[in-house]
Amino acid sequence: MIKSTFNITGSSESDEALHLFINAGNQGIAFTEWDKETDTFLSVQVFHFTKQMSKNEVAIAIDDILQTEALLQKIFVKTEIIWSCTESILVPNAYFDKGLRKDTLGIVYGDLNGSVLKDELVLQHQLHNVYAVQVKVENSIAQKFPYGIQTHQSSVMLDIEPNEKDLLYCNFNTDSLTVLLRKKGQLQVIQNFDFNTPEDVVYHVLNVCQQFEVDASGTVLTASGMIDAKSNLYNELYKYVPSIKFLALPGNHNYTAAIKEYPEHYFSHLFALASCVL
Repeated sequence: MIKSTFNITGSSESDEALHLFINAGNQGIAFTEWDKETDTFLSVQVFHFTKQMSKNEVAIAIDDILQTEALLQKIFVKTEIIWSCTESILVPNAYFDKGLRKDTLGIVYGDLNGSVLKDELVLQHQLHNVYAVQVKVENSIAQKFPYGIQTHQSSVMLDIEPNEKDLLYCNFNTDSLTVLLRKKGQLQVIQNFDFNTPEDVVYHVLNVCQQFEVDASGTVLTASGMIDAKSNLYNELYKYVPSIKFLALPGNHNYTAAIKEYPEHYFSHLFALASCVL
């Protein structure tokens, strides 16, 4: 049984306006609970998976979590499911062909057996997000939350830090990261990378910058997730990207005191994504 990395549970005076946000993918699953009446994020529960886990093991772990965790046995008036699956490609509308979804993803990610293919229009950005979700995982979540509204992380991340026309953003899991690069207001890339060492992370970040002609040494890197200012990972990044800031909690919501006992950037990406779909 997978144990939670973080389990922060708050409470509200009424259970009549509770919303649940689920962030699910190969790297783990997280749940945030929001009270609409008070605009307060109450709870955060995070589970991390190792990349050594097979797809089947991930599916079993998620099903077990859904059936046993007390937070998930509540009645929610609305559930938002944000997939963070690696297999995702953003396609300009002019080049999108629904019949080519499998070929489009397969060229980049290979065998997609055991996955269901999805696509969604990101109208504001004139893009289609084509992505794949494990059938077993989707079935488990859909059975537990049959009326959940689904989207993909990449579709939502397009609107993160919207006032920053130039943005190098990295969200860190325990052994993977998601990199977003925006240049002069235009998205350049959103991509997931696995890593084993801090040097791997530096390579991926610098490679993204080089591909899109961005000077890493003169760019601010916005970071969130599992990274600390005193860690080897941070120190290695700092050698090449000397301006690093942590993503703050979205300022337009309230948070329970227990959430604020932790460094803000541990969970700020979860709240930022939730805020984008509210």
